[in-house]
Amino acid sequence: MKNKRSKLSISDFHRADPIPKEAFMRVNQILKSGNLFRYIGDKPQDSEVALLEKDFTEYLGVKYALALNSCSSAMFLALISCGVKPGDKILVPAFTFTAVPSAIIHAGATPILVECDKRYCIDIEDLKKKVSAETKILLLSHMRGHTSDMDRIVKLCKDNGIILIEDSAHSLGVLWNNKPVGTFGRVGCYSFQSYKIINAGEGGLLVTDDEEIIVKAIYLSGAYEKMY
Repeated sequence: MKNKRSKLSISDFHRADPIPKEAFMRVNQILKSGNLFRYIGDKPQDSEVALLEKDFTEYLGVKYALALNSCSSAMFLALISCGVKPGDKILVPAFTFTAVPSAIIHAGATPILVECDKRYCIDIEDLKKKVSAETKILLLSHMRGHTSDMDRIVKLCKDNGIILIEDSAHSLGVLWNNKPVGTFGRVGCYSFQSYKIINAGEGGLLVTDDEEIIVKAIYLSGAYEKMY
């Protein structure tokens, strides 16, 4: 007897993946331990957050990862850590989620919208037109996993002295020529919000190979006693 394919309903696209039983068990263990702050104890490198960061550096093949409360925070810190100043103009695809230009505005900068093509990817020809002496950063969204021609984009950014930051909230696990999306630019940003690839309810991650950027991002991510 053949299995009949069930019909999809619109609610299926809004239903978050359930949290596995193992996660409930681990959360209970952490709650019982009382060690809820990532830097508590003698070995903060063994905290759950630090272990998550370590897993992602290994999975993505990057040097550094910083877990945060959201991908919006990751983008905001990426912009600030890359030297964005109030009034700067930031290139960004027009087809993106509102959190992306909001992060730019939060940093005091101005979004410069770039057209997208029929594949929902950034229109590279329009990107060339929008590049100017004032546009030093491209915040590139890979919306719904649709990946732009990263070879051309990386070259364009290099030729014009543009820093590439990738919003990979929708693209964890996506590859371009066997290289993970989110690792082409100076900084990559990922999301763990409920409707993303990994459902943590909320959360984000910043990755980079740049030591100066990760130090700045760590310091800017929280105010701790010894950092004054």
